[in-house]
Amino acid sequence: MTKVNEERVQEIFNSISSDYDKMNAIISFKQHDLWRAKTMKRMGDLTGLSILDLCCGTGDWTFDLSESVGPSGKVIGLDFSENMLEIAKAKLKEEAKKNIEFLQGNAMALPFEKGSFDVVTIGYGLRNTPDYLTVLKEIFRVLKPGGRVVCIETSHPTLPIYKQAFELYFKNVMPFFGKVFAKSLKEYQWLQKSAEDFPDAKTLEELFRKAGFVAVEYQKHGGGAIASHFATKSKKPKSNIRIGKK
Repeated sequence: MTKVNEERVQEIFNSISSDYDKMNAIISFKQHDLWRAKTMKRMGDLTGLSILDLCCGTGDWTFDLSESVGPSGKVIGLDFSENMLEIAKAKLKEEAKKNIEFLQGNAMALPFEKGSFDVVTIGYGLRNTPDYLTVLKEIFRVLKPGGRVVCIETSHPTLPIYKQAFELYFKNVMPFFGKVFAKSLKEYQWLQKSAEDFPDAKTLEELFRKAGFVAVEYQKHGGGAIASHFATKSKKPKSNIRIGKK
């Protein structure tokens, strides 16, 4: 398994930031927008909610969320990479959205009080953190009771032939695209490895439960190459009362 080094992750995303949006479109054949749209449709009405878009990158999901929450809502985009955030902030100047704020921060130790948000989203960022469970527990902490988390991440196809074709594409073709279109072979080789080592959808579902979430579900996209997970923080606190012999 690839050991995630926070400084290395920051270095990688800072270096590929200028080509990040272009490369996402090339690598996914522009399907990433469709997967995000399907995920948001399942999220339902978000009007007036407070949302944290974690590992927001250049802000694509942040801007979609701002449209959904409307002027009465608020979206904070948080990312580790200052260069990615600079691009997001440049987009914000063009869009002139008043319900978005971008902050630099660490997903392992979120700079927010307990119960700060109605919804937390994280798109293609969990796999690049040092400890998935720690991040999920931090998300759980900053959510209000009854709040929801939505995660879009790479997964692992299981269909024969397609599985092999996908693995060949992700291991060889994707880094090649990174070399040709972004002059970033080593960076995209690392990103490929982080996706290869990331848990499948069922295993990730169990991690959400371990972090304390309930009503955990997932929806697969792209033949199982991508999965959206949906989970809820219960409105009822866990009881610490133990029933035993007197």
